[in-house]
Amino acid sequence: MKTAKQNLDQQLNTMLSEIQLDDNNFIVNVQRELLKGNPLPKTTFYELIDATKEKADSLLELLGELNENDEITAFSGLSITPTNHKFIVQGKTLYTWCALDAILFTEWLDVSSQIISQDPIDNSLIELNIDCDHLVSSNPYPIFLSLVEKMDSCNIRGSFCNHVSFFASEQTAKQWLDSNANGKILTLEDLFESNKIGLKCC
Repeated sequence: MKTAKQNLDQQLNTMLSEIQLDDNNFIVNVQRELLKGNPLPKTTFYELIDATKEKADSLLELLGELNENDEITAFSGLSITPTNHKFIVQGKTLYTWCALDAILFTEWLDVSSQIISQDPIDNSLIELNIDCDHLVSSNPYPIFLSLVEKMDSCNIRGSFCNHVSFFASEQTAKQWLDSNANGKILTLEDLFESNKIGLKCC
């Protein structure tokens, strides 16, 4: 049986096929550069993308963010500009556009991460520690995650990422759901196979 993560990965590949790209390897390559914690020059970005400059610029417009120096500060959900979701890898603090990104990127990039976020309803602190595809610990436990099933590929952040958050309790998750009729709530068990969930903190 596929996990929710595998289904979401398949959805990403479907989205990429709409913009005529065969795989998402280029995303990992660009994000590995961003993991260094510095803005990425466009010249480096072009070297990492196996596509024409026109196609690369289209991807950047769709999936990227730039600073005032025309350098890339975020790409496909991984950012060096602060958001609500801290993504700490090898002592460097980065950020993700949504809660789900932090979980998926840990596996895609084959890293160990500490994720620090807040419940958008009551501002409770949430922390996860993940080693590649294994949940090492979660505080609190259980944690819930909101999701919307439809995404506009021309506005990924606005149509999807801004609606995907962690919740510290079922109560706050249900409060979000009451105001978001097109959303749904997942648990960590939906995202990880049962044998890949480790210590369950308080």
